[in-house]
Amino acid sequence: MNVSGQDINQALEYRYTTAIVRLLPTGLLLIFLGLVIFVLADLDRDPWAFVGIFLSWVVGVALVGLTLWRRANHGKPLFTFAPDGIRYRIPLVKEVLIPWHEIQGVDTIDIEAGYWSLFWLTQTPSLQYHTTVVHNVTVVLLPKPFYDARIFVDSALLRGPGWAANFIPKGPLVQVALHHELVSVEPKPLREAVEARWLAFRERPAVASARTSVSAVVAMGDDPKGISPWEATKIIVPLLGILVMLANLAGLWHLPGEARVNEARAKARVERNYWEDSARKRKEETRKREAEDKKRQQEFDEDMRRAFGR
Repeated sequence: MNVSGQDINQALEYRYTTAIVRLLPTGLLLIFLGLVIFVLADLDRDPWAFVGIFLSWVVGVALVGLTLWRRANHGKPLFTFAPDGIRYRIPLVKEVLIPWHEIQGVDTIDIEAGYWSLFWLTQTPSLQYHTTVVHNVTVVLLPKPFYDARIFVDSALLRGPGWAANFIPKGPLVQVALHHELVSVEPKPLREAVEARWLAFRERPAVASARTSVSAVVAMGDDPKGISPWEATKIIVPLLGILVMLANLAGLWHLPGEARVNEARAKARVERNYWEDSARKRKEETRKREAEDKKRQQEFDEDMRRAFGR
């Protein structure tokens, strides 16, 4: 976006809708991988494989459903630049108005963020902590008293694991991150947009209301309904894979040697069921004999008490 050609009195909304929509190929890929495991794995011998299948399908279907829903329902903006300040939304917690006169500066920094992931070592799951660096993130610098009074949340649960990547202390100031990747824009236009408004409005006196009359809102970021050729390819390929694996499950085609393997698995399953049924019947017969022996013993003891009691 060209800042020199924009109306700074026009509010700009930045949404993470496009970033969510881009997860559609990931959801389809997870469904495809679940189908591949289901076709290739021997669930009778390796029941743990079903855990991976179940998780792949549940997460994949959830991602596909979320992305399709977000394509039609864009949701609330993550942050908005308006003449009265930055309306910064902390999802599921609150929305805060940061007046331009409270901002002490605008900067660009690299932010190190961490996250936990579930790692499977053989058949034992374990949590591992990973770090990643996000480059060229635009930040606005706020006085710590303003941050403590208006933004900080006491509950660690509500703050969540990503809090430290969004609010970074810097001496008496706190850097509030405006992550460009979350809203699918380039870092330079984002900084230009916020800096242009800060320079224009920072001398304005505080306003009483958090909402002021502004011109039409412009939603920044890629069109979430638009699909580039590369994005289309990433969607079509796993979709074709899903159709191919479903055709395999329907019996329309088989992998080389799959019929022989399936026949061997079916034979082994029949034999295993036979021996399990035999073992169960033997246990039932043993319990029945024990119950009959116990009953006969009780009857014998009762007869002996009656005989000697006379």
